[in-house]
Amino acid sequence: MAEQLFASQPIYGRNKEIYAHELLYRSDKGFTALDIGDEAATTELVYNLCTGIAEYVEHFKQPVCINVSAEFLLSKAFLPIDPEFVIIELVERITPTPEIIRAVRAWVNEGFRFALDDFEFQPEWEPLLELACMIKVDIEQTTFSEATKLFKKFSHLDVLWLAERVEDKYTYDAYRNLGFDLFQGFYLARPQIIEGTKVPPGAVEFTMLIDKLFCDEPEIDEVTEALSSDPVLVVNLLRIVNSPYYGSRRKIESVKEVIVMIGIEPLRKWVLLITSLRHTEAAQARIVLTRAFMCAEMASESMDKSLRNKAFLTGLLSGCDILLGVDKEDFLDLLNISDQIRKAILRYQGALGDLLKEVEQFEYDFSMKNTVANEAARISDFHNSSYQVQSMFAAMEG
Repeated sequence: MAEQLFASQPIYGRNKEIYAHELLYRSDKGFTALDIGDEAATTELVYNLCTGIAEYVEHFKQPVCINVSAEFLLSKAFLPIDPEFVIIELVERITPTPEIIRAVRAWVNEGFRFALDDFEFQPEWEPLLELACMIKVDIEQTTFSEATKLFKKFSHLDVLWLAERVEDKYTYDAYRNLGFDLFQGFYLARPQIIEGTKVPPGAVEFTMLIDKLFCDEPEIDEVTEALSSDPVLVVNLLRIVNSPYYGSRRKIESVKEVIVMIGIEPLRKWVLLITSLRHTEAAQARIVLTRAFMCAEMASESMDKSLRNKAFLTGLLSGCDILLGVDKEDFLDLLNISDQIRKAILRYQGALGDLLKEVEQFEYDFSMKNTVANEAARISDFHNSSYQVQSMFAAMEG
């Protein structure tokens, strides 16, 4: 069943071309951003934007405008999206204290752009004018006469002027003739609910990964090892790597490649973002992890050892339906993984496909207490894999 990911309302230019999309928090349970808090709403919206499986992808073609809370600004976390693709809106609920102004300046130095939303031109906001790229004027709260005076007074600023809540052609024409650059409102387009499948984050708090990832000088191999213990996180990171905000065209064949593609600093942000939303059952993670380790064990024994990482990723992604409750083929179509791994998972083709099929058959036979082919070796591989998984969970829970 489709779920609400967020709402999207276009922002138009002077020739009615789409300039950007404002993203609005929406909840299947009817909660608003005020109900759950601005910070939680921002986190969930950004997460759904980059991991949700939706047919509607127009919002990927232009920048997206996202509201953030004062707490989010002051956290120095930044957003895990390339600044090129996002415009941050500062709403009237934020008080422009000296701390907020310093935080905004730090974000701008990182390359992010800011819009002043529902801007009322109070004197305390003026230090932020030099840092803004856009001023949004709520024309229901500001008369046309007032907007004209303000537009002329601040005409020296290098900003785009947006008329918000444009309800009819007369109003649109009036603000366009005044010189406004951008327009948003029901006259042009209503917010559209974007539905799809939410990719749920994991249930287990993997402190080992946090420890390895957030040390002063992370070792890629150690981060890879720690990350390999979290199947849900790896699957979500693969989705992120293949989102239009990264646009990777490389065929991914190992967890290490995911880390290299994202980079340590963005990876830290994504890990914190994802782990803040966890609710997957640990039992599901154990099942898929054991399968992934068993694939890797058997690859080391019977195949080229260089295929060990590919075998692990094959076993891991073969359980995306178990971990995430999504259609396996639909989900894999969104990932830029190698054809070798894709065909192995979907059609059991190639050496990796044969390996996966053997592991899954073992899982079935073992659970049904049937006779297992090459029983002693397979049971040994299973117990070794189970032990690795149990050891990791015990270490994280201890």
